[in-house]
Amino acid sequence: MQSFLIIAKDKNKASTHISNFLKEEGINPFDVNLQTFEKAMGIPDVRNIQKSILLKPFRGKTKAVVIEAYENITIEAQNALLKVLEEPPANTLIIISTSSKELILPTIISRCKIIELEEKEVSLGNEDISSLNDFLNIILSGKAGDKLKIAEVIAKNKESTVLWLEKMAVFVRSKLTDNSNDLKYLNFLKKLQKTYKAIKSTNVSQRTALENLFLSL
Repeated sequence: MQSFLIIAKDKNKASTHISNFLKEEGINPFDVNLQTFEKAMGIPDVRNIQKSILLKPFRGKTKAVVIEAYENITIEAQNALLKVLEEPPANTLIIISTSSKELILPTIISRCKIIELEEKEVSLGNEDISSLNDFLNIILSGKAGDKLKIAEVIAKNKESTVLWLEKMAVFVRSKLTDNSNDLKYLNFLKKLQKTYKAIKSTNVSQRTALENLFLSL
């Protein structure tokens, strides 16, 4: 059956939308398997999901597996989840909810119907692409001093730092579309996701977080 990716910064908004959607589909609450995680979702979690997907519905003809990925999904877990999305059981709806499409690999996105509950969407202009490309080259292969300068320039305030990370995630994802097995992009995206989550949801120093990210590459 069809798999869905729900994008909403407000977790409660996503939960309400999913609940209403499942009612419209006539899926009994006893046939809804909700997967939530206190920390980043990993490969063991995907294995548990795979086991639950094999179970038959209790009350109806169709069941749903809802994956709340608000605590991030590791790159390895997303790759493992691909196998589930490529051949979902005929009687199972798979719904993934997360705060940002930029946290999800293009290969996952391509196998899901996207439902965005946010009005604002990150887009890249020509100047953004040129600037991000220059930054990316320095971040991946530049000198430590140059990386620290980039962190200083970007970390003006929390809002602008989060927006820059979202744009960089979009840009790196576009690179992965053409180079899906390029480890340097996969590694950067994985670490960028963790930094994005930390800056967005905690009071960590934006500059320090960016410096740690850039110097780790």
